[in-house]
Amino acid sequence: MKWLDWMVNLAGLLLWLGWRGFGALPVSSRPALTLASNLRPAGRRAGRSRLALPGLLALLGGRALLHHEFPGQFAEAAIWSPGAVAVTFRSDLFGRILAYSILSWLEFAVVIYLILGVFGSLRRNEPDPDPLTRSIRAELGWFSRWPVFLSPLPTLAAMAVIWVSISGWLASAGLLPPIRSEAHRLQQMLVVATGILPALKWPLATVCLLRFLLDHVYLGASPFWDYAHATGGRLSAWLRWLPLKFGALDFAPVFAAAAFWAVAYFLEGAIPRLFQRLPL
Repeated sequence: MKWLDWMVNLAGLLLWLGWRGFGALPVSSRPALTLASNLRPAGRRAGRSRLALPGLLALLGGRALLHHEFPGQFAEAAIWSPGAVAVTFRSDLFGRILAYSILSWLEFAVVIYLILGVFGSLRRNEPDPDPLTRSIRAELGWFSRWPVFLSPLPTLAAMAVIWVSISGWLASAGLLPPIRSEAHRLQQMLVVATGILPALKWPLATVCLLRFLLDHVYLGASPFWDYAHATGGRLSAWLRWLPLKFGALDFAPVFAAAAFWAVAYFLEGAIPRLFQRLPL
């Protein structure tokens, strides 16, 4: 039922973003040319949704209740795997399956913010950004202005805080081996935080491949295609020094996508092995 958990996490994220007011049409820095350009489209309301946060809490609690009451239809145990380690939560213990529901959503949200941070930093120097970039900037604040190589730090720190907050309970409940020392806990924290980085492979590789496709196939006029083309160019710019252009075909985005995927594939195998070897 992983797909159902994924859908619940996605619905919860949309509720969270609605409560945060994400996408409430931040004002563009471009000066208005007409009165009509200042008008907000009908039906679009800025600000936060008051019911979104209670809805998120009800959604996560409802998922835990369904797992608890109907283990045959869902699963007798749910596995939370943030990348470095897999933790099994029994469905017959409501407290534990509720913890799974919350942790699963928290990890999902941290990964999405990791992606938003990277893509926001890629467009940080745009004087008049597109609506999506403006929404990301409004959500992340000054973090969206960080250089690309620093943009993962806030979400890595968030994942580290989550792990430090729960690792003691996981060990005392027998869900993890005992933590031998504070140095052991610190090492676990760093490895678990790093374990979310491979999740970037899907968006990075997809945008690079879209860049290659849009370079050679016209898919129509769309702000999304424009965004994907420009962002894919930035993601593959570090390969421009290689002779990857053959006539009209530029394979730099394809090689960039393959590089991102290969690094993520390596980390997906190396990080769990490193966690099992702790403490060093």
